[in-house]
Order: sequence, then structure tokens, then C-alpha cells
Amino acid sequence: MAVLAALLLVIVEFSAVATVDVASGSCEVLGDANPELADRCELSGFERNGGSFLLLALLAAAMGVGAGLGGSRPAAVALVVVGALVLGWSLLVDLPVTDETGAIGRNFEGATASAGAGLTLEIVAGFLLVMAGTVRLLAPVSTGAEEHAS
Repeated sequence: MAVLAALLLVIVEFSAVATVDVASGSCEVLGDANPELADRCELSGFERNGGSFLLLALLAAAMGVGAGLGGSRPAAVALVVVGALVLGWSLLVDLPVTDETGAIGRNFEGATASAGAGLTLEIVAGFLLVMAGTVRLLAPVSTGAEEHAS
């Protein structure tokens, strides 16, 4: 679960978190008139997060292996914390910008903003990390004596 979440976090960095459409339904019309505005039609995860989710993905993958294969409870706690950070960022920082048209809205009356697929992936990844850590924390602790007896 944690490795899948880490993969999703990498994908988020290259996916659209928020998009803006103009009245004609496409931002391509802005390309000729104002290329700077056209660049604001789609905000990627990298533009929103500055690559921080790539670092969190590395951490999540390492902690996922430690919690899953190694049975590490501290790694499981780290997964819950990373998942909570991702969810917090997604819901408190990225979600509010999904309804802002910004400079495009000031220049085009019919501009509308919406969430991109990247936001959904962020939320899913955060949820998976919290669940992966929680599942490991709730699993019974095995001792070396039990393993040697079987």
C-alpha cells in the first residue's frame, strides 16, 4: 500500500492539480495572445508543491518497506505522519486553489477553475499512507521466540 502511495505521489508531481478553462472551453486560444497566461491554465503538482512530494514519495517507499517487510513500528508511525502531511497539504493548500481563476479570470469573464486529477491522486496517496501505517500498527507484534518455534 505504501509503495503504491509513493508511486502516486510521484505521478502527482507531473499531473494537473488545478485547471482553468476560458469561455471557449480551451486555454489554447491564449497561447498566441498571451503565452504567460496560457501557462497558468494548468497547475501541475510540481508547480504547486515544488517537488516536495518526490521527497515524500522516497520517504514513504522506504518506510513502507520497513513497516511491511521489516515489521518496524516506527516506520509505520512515519507512514501515518507522512500520510497526514499529504492529506493536510491536499485539503488545506491545494484544494482551495481549485476554484480560483487567477489572472485568467481577470482577463476572461467566462473563465472557470476546477480540480485536476492530481488533487484526487494526492488525497488517495495520503489516505493509503495513513491506512498502511495504521494496519501495521494494529497488527500483532511478533517476537523472535514465536518465529523460532514454528
